[in-house]
Amino acid sequence: MFDRLSAPLNLTCDFDESLILAFDYFNKTFDNSNRRPNLFGKDIFIEKHEIISGWPAGFWHIVSIEDNHHFRVLPCSNDINIDLCKENCNKNVHQIKIKNGVETRNICLLRASRLPWIIDIINLANQKDPLIKIWLKPGNGPSNGKLYLRYQHNGADYIVIFSAEKRFYRLISAFPVFYVNEKEAFAKDYITYVWSFTG
Repeated sequence: MFDRLSAPLNLTCDFDESLILAFDYFNKTFDNSNRRPNLFGKDIFIEKHEIISGWPAGFWHIVSIEDNHHFRVLPCSNDINIDLCKENCNKNVHQIKIKNGVETRNICLLRASRLPWIIDIINLANQKDPLIKIWLKPGNGPSNGKLYLRYQHNGADYIVIFSAEKRFYRLISAFPVFYVNEKEAFAKDYITYVWSFTG
């Protein structure tokens, strides 16, 4: 169904159990430096300095969405996760606070189910697959900017974002792209910065 991407994680009807399944996957693939792929010959690091409810903030960020997002049409409208999470993105029942309690986020099982796509997209980028759009947006300060990997094919639109450091890439976020304005902004950035990354 998703062509070159893995099937989404098979979550359960129990919200907490689904989160445990998602974290188990995260723990075995991303948190394990022996199994985590490199990106263009550099190591990838996951944000783990802040631990919340026993799990790193990097995991919580990937499986949640800011609580100020509210939807008329849910991102998971045509996905099984709509039955699993009971519209949590609008109802704010399952929340997590990150960034030392400053940012409140709603847990999103759609995002959690797509965790395997991060590894898939990294591997496709390493293989120089033409379906992966890559650009480097210049930054200020200690990082060299943000590196974007976007897969957009057969109804799937997913982006993986890294901070580009000198010797490694730090995973910032990864998520399905569903807002029209966000799709347009990423498309514009790609046209503007596609020259900036040669791999």
